[in-house]
Amino acid sequence: MREFKIALDNTYMNIIEFGHGKKVLTMIAGISLAGLEGSGEGVAAAYSAFADEYTVYLFDRRKVVPADFSIRDMANDVYLCLKEMGITSTDVYGVSQGGMIGQCLTLAHPELVNKLVICSSMCKATPLIKEIVERWMGAAKEHDVVKMNRMFFKDVYSEAFLDAVKDMLPELEKVGTAEDCDRFQNLARPISAFDIYDVLPEITCPVFVLGDMNDKVIGPEGSTEMAERLGCEIYLYDTYSHAVYDEAADIKERILEFLRK
Repeated sequence: MREFKIALDNTYMNIIEFGHGKKVLTMIAGISLAGLEGSGEGVAAAYSAFADEYTVYLFDRRKVVPADFSIRDMANDVYLCLKEMGITSTDVYGVSQGGMIGQCLTLAHPELVNKLVICSSMCKATPLIKEIVERWMGAAKEHDVVKMNRMFFKDVYSEAFLDAVKDMLPELEKVGTAEDCDRFQNLARPISAFDIYDVLPEITCPVFVLGDMNDKVIGPEGSTEMAERLGCEIYLYDTYSHAVYDEAADIKERILEFLRK
């Protein structure tokens, strides 16, 4: 495992690399307050099932995010980094906002993406996520890191998961800074305006959609609408919540089965 940075304008993108397989998997994380820097060991351990078949690159977002940055701009950042790295062919797995970015990347550069996996995401902002994003941005604007994290964790994870990790929560809720809160607002702002419904069928590579019926952030309709629009394979859990990608024990094997087809 290694973490490295690629320069973008006056800032940089942090990337986590692990695995030793011949194929390339581009993973695109969801939105978070503090970002992924320094979490490489944990990520590599969590996704060790991919390590033999893939060399995996996990993308966060650029460190400094402009106030008018769009989801398409975020996808272009990933493309520029892949180009800098000399990668011309990759499978893509994006979760939540990372799934939105993955769709935009595939639409803009279809020659780059072999297969696309999208989890807990959408092709058009749902009424639910618009409400959630407004609340998140309100808390972030206050620069109250504990309040922001507490709200985020409650929305994203199931009650069972939060109960299982309750001893860790007091420390996890403190992670972040006022600067992170400002960055988070710029990352969250374009979510409510996201809408690629009309152009989504232009994606022609194989796609697998995953989600959970109890998603408290987007709602299950985010997943079902994508799958219907694409006519692609879909699997919905009914036990977890938005962060089913972290909670479901078998989800990584489901993804690998699809990618191996």
